[in-house]
Amino acid sequence: MSRIVVLGDLNLDVHARQPATLLPGDEARDRLHAAPGGSAGTFARTAAAHGASVAFLGCVGTDLIGDLLIRSLTDAGVDTYVQRAAQPSGVILALERGDERSMICSRGANDGIRPDRIDASAFDGATHLHISGYTFLSEAQRLTLDHVLTVAGARALSISIDPPPANLIRAHGVAGFLDRLPDGTWLFPNRTEGELLADLRNPESIVRWLSDRFPVGALTLGRDGAIAWAADRRHTAAPKPIESADPTGAGDAFAGAFVAAYLAHPDIASACDAACAAARAHLAAGIPPS
Repeated sequence: MSRIVVLGDLNLDVHARQPATLLPGDEARDRLHAAPGGSAGTFARTAAAHGASVAFLGCVGTDLIGDLLIRSLTDAGVDTYVQRAAQPSGVILALERGDERSMICSRGANDGIRPDRIDASAFDGATHLHISGYTFLSEAQRLTLDHVLTVAGARALSISIDPPPANLIRAHGVAGFLDRLPDGTWLFPNRTEGELLADLRNPESIVRWLSDRFPVGALTLGRDGAIAWAADRRHTAAPKPIESADPTGAGDAFAGAFVAAYLAHPDIASACDAACAAARAHLAAGIPPS
């Protein structure tokens, strides 16, 4: 069994649909859905569900939301090395507007993680490190990121990253973001992120550009599936149709299943197919009842 250490964000995700008309002071009635989330948290829970041994490094508040988020990991079989800070736990509000989605994020305690409080035993037996892309954009987490990368380098761990949203990469600077990624990184961008990183629009061209720089990964394409690569090998997968749903976290579920499957058996076809199924299951779980 592979052992994956995960570093990154752990949030409460709140999903809502933006009413077509809502005047100041008005109240609208619609479906709301709240669930444990966070890019790294979703990756960790999914990887554990697909057979990997997972250790999670992160930080939540001392509030009830923090209790819920830690329990979401332990219930999924994840070993938790979660610090607690005075700040409130992280929360994300995902707003659907038709087929579009926008997010409002309060990072809260995520940025309170300290390198001197990381338990070195989390890395015992580890073979792989996964890092949330948000971590590379947070100055507050720079020392923790550098510490964890140093440990990973000393132990010769493979490393994977799920990039943050394209608008955040653009604001940070594309070249600066790419320069910070360790050599040999496995990368899992979505179409918008891939277009920004490669400055290309055609998915096959984007994958060629990415595969020249990152040895393993996949470009997720929403309803059009995904294109996975490992060196010069390719696999294209198309998911089964699903009812319209908020895609928050689907890419992280894809990456978690892909990495767990690929570490167990390095075949990109089976890993990509398992990852598409995991993303679809994540979407289905996020559709609230009518």
